[in-house]
Amino acid sequence: MLYGTRSTIFCYTIPMPKLLTLFPDLLTYSLIAPFILRVSLGLVLVYFSYLKFGKERMEKIAFFDSLGMKPGSFYVNMVGSIEFVGGILLVVGAYTQAAALVGALIILVATFIKWRHPTSLRNDIEFYILLFVVALSLVFMGAGFFAIDLPL
Repeated sequence: MLYGTRSTIFCYTIPMPKLLTLFPDLLTYSLIAPFILRVSLGLVLVYFSYLKFGKERMEKIAFFDSLGMKPGSFYVNMVGSIEFVGGILLVVGAYTQAAALVGALIILVATFIKWRHPTSLRNDIEFYILLFVVALSLVFMGAGFFAIDLPL
């Protein structure tokens, strides 16, 4: 057993084991974390796209018009399509790093919009920051398990 530093308690020296990881057997499954993040982010992006094409379409068009992005329907269609395609690519695991990078850019813009206009978007700014961090981590980590573009 490896021993690291020593701890002194009541004049007794106790050797302390060196803990490299708490659950070393789980390192075998290290590709599951990017898989969970990838599928979660993909489903969130598909849901955002559903809101833009579904029940909140007119509200989103008015929102884009209020930001000065006219015609609002063009931008709603463009952003909604990018979110949908990116979300599907993330769920399937194809072109994961490119889809995550585009998703990170869209989420970064949403974060700045939420920061400048706090009542404009439904979710809190912390949610958008967390989504941005997840997307950025997927750019660096890759797809994980159950992906088409898993590196060989």
